[in-house]
Amino acid sequence: MKQVYILSNQVFIREGIKSFVSSLPDFEVAGSSELMEDRLADLGRAKIDVIVLDLVGVASPTATIRNIRRSMTNARIITFCPVHSSNFAVDALDAGAAGIMTHSCLPMELRIAMGRVMQGDNYIQPDIGMEIFRELRAKDTRHSEVDRLRLTLREEQVINHLMQGKTNRQIGECLSISEKTVKHHVGVLKGKFCAANRLEIVVHAQRLALWTRKRINQ
Repeated sequence: MKQVYILSNQVFIREGIKSFVSSLPDFEVAGSSELMEDRLADLGRAKIDVIVLDLVGVASPTATIRNIRRSMTNARIITFCPVHSSNFAVDALDAGAAGIMTHSCLPMELRIAMGRVMQGDNYIQPDIGMEIFRELRAKDTRHSEVDRLRLTLREEQVINHLMQGKTNRQIGECLSISEKTVKHHVGVLKGKFCAANRLEIVVHAQRLALWTRKRINQ
């Protein structure tokens, strides 16, 4: 039988999942406990096939999933995410979760999820599947946009001075380039961002910087 371990800081949730899994003919509860990072190494030495992970109340959910994946490389993780939180679910998938559920799922949906992940598939609760798909598509679009809008060092320098409200002449003096060259860079930036003016360049550049930081942290 497949061994299931339940990690949750909520006693009621933990005992409820434990009771349900115990009733299944092809799965066996290997244990259950609160989520304590210092115990992951011990769990990694046990033969556990499926981790059912409740992330409610966890300070760093994606980091927790990654830590479990590192400690238990052969175990498949099914995680409970907050209801209607597609961003949260996408981050959990990126971190290594194989199954994504919400606390609104029916017991048999958890049974289906455990069966699917043990076959090597991923499982996403249908209620949030379309939301996750849309978020993944949006993330791919943002990544493509970041690649398309990759800035040169000089363009970044010009933008930094634009953010300070400096004129082309002032920017040229700071960068030791001609005012005409600054004007050229501003024109190129307008084209890259489809911006009508200097203010729009700054706004788009700030959005690009935010997307880039998110991409790095993923």
